[in-house]
Amino acid sequence: YEEEEYLVSEDEMEAEDPIASALSPVIDSDCSNISETGDDAGDGIPSDSAAEKEEKLFLFKGIFFERFYRNQLRPREMFRCDIDGNSTQDIIQSLWEAVKKHVRREVVFRDEDPNWCDKSEPDCEDIARFVTLQDKEKKKGFSINDLKHRLLVKWRGKHINVYVYVYSTNVGTNSQYQCLLRKLVAPQTPDRSGAHSTKDDAALANQLRDKHRDLEGHFSSWLLWANLINSSPAHERERLKLAVTPPLELTKYFRWTPVSEAARLQSVHRGMVVANTINEGWMKGIADIKQDIALASKILQGVAHKVEVLESRGMFGSEICSAMETTMRPEETELSKTLSADVTDCEDIDHN
Repeated sequence: YEEEEYLVSEDEMEAEDPIASALSPVIDSDCSNISETGDDAGDGIPSDSAAEKEEKLFLFKGIFFERFYRNQLRPREMFRCDIDGNSTQDIIQSLWEAVKKHVRREVVFRDEDPNWCDKSEPDCEDIARFVTLQDKEKKKGFSINDLKHRLLVKWRGKHINVYVYVYSTNVGTNSQYQCLLRKLVAPQTPDRSGAHSTKDDAALANQLRDKHRDLEGHFSSWLLWANLINSSPAHERERLKLAVTPPLELTKYFRWTPVSEAARLQSVHRGMVVANTINEGWMKGIADIKQDIALASKILQGVAHKVEVLESRGMFGSEICSAMETTMRPEETELSKTLSADVTDCEDIDHN
């Protein structure tokens, strides 16, 4: 998604819209009256109440995109939020509150060589070098200095593209951005893949562990802390190294060591209580398994007994069948003898 930005002045905007030019004196008068009271009441932060937002003089939906250099073709959409206020300064302050956590230290180029700006952290006064806006319908771009009362009134209820430049608008091309990454952001001693060396992580982890004696953790935890520092931009590494505590997302991997002997003894006692509780849990599981084994053994014994009963019944049946076989043999009767006497032998004339 790419929309070209054309920065237009307020006079050009008035020339394009004759109705706005005719009504501009009235709008200016109304805006000045409202802004006199609005500047004292508002702090530039968008209100959570929909009713309060509707009462604000200026209100538009900002679609925020992240850009690393000015001519980036497809900037990434970060978020959307309402921007409102009763004066131009309120709108600017509201924009800054929305984007300030997405911008980094400003980069300036001196003879095509990127350098960090003397100001370590940008503030609202520097917003013009980090933010540009674009009317989504007219496809025209505006700078922060173009935000006037008449323009903001026209934008009420509209969707406006807000382009946030991470390292400021001083970074114009991709080649400048790549140069910035190589000289200012990239690791100082990269490995073959271009990432920072694991040896640096190990060395820094040992330094952090020696420095923070009040913290305890596995060596892998110190490696995570060191990796986070080495993965940060070059201008932030020294500040992160001097931090008193690990970053918030890594605090779960560390624990603070007690100082006094009584505190240590209490900590050991608590650890033993926890260990005993865990051990009792294991013993309970073993007891359940033994109970299951005993029940299974009883079931197997019952099955074996039933097999023995069936086997004895089979043997008893075999004995009965054998006894009946011996006592009930076939014998000749009077009828069989009479029939046998009536049978005569015939001469075999077929085989002579």
